[in-house]
Amino acid sequence: MQLLLGLGLVLGTILAMAWLLRKVSVLPGQHRKLKVVAALSLGHKERAVLVQVGEEQMLLGVSQGQVTLLKSFEQPVIVPDQPAAESAFARKLNQYISKRAP
Repeated sequence: MQLLLGLGLVLGTILAMAWLLRKVSVLPGQHRKLKVVAALSLGHKERAVLVQVGEEQMLLGVSQGQVTLLKSFEQPVIVPDQPAAESAFARKLNQYISKRAP
C-alpha cells in the first residue's frame, strides 16, 4: 500500500508540474509580440524570414551559422494572418476538451 501511495504521489507531482509549465508559459520561443510572418527558402540551407517585432517588421537572412538583418520596415509589408474563423469541428472539439478538463 505504501508503495502505491508513493508512486501515486510521484505521478501526481509530475502531472502538476507539467500543468504548471503549460500555464506559466516559460518555454523559450513563445512570445506574443514576436512572430514569423513569412519565410522563403532560398537554397538548401538558406532562407529569408520576415519577422514581426511589436509594430515593426524585419527581413532576416538566415543561413546555417548566421542570421543577418537585411532590411527593417516601420510599416508592415505583409499583414500577419488573423486567427481564422473557428470551424464547426474545432468548436466541437474545444467544447469536448473543456468539458473533460478538471
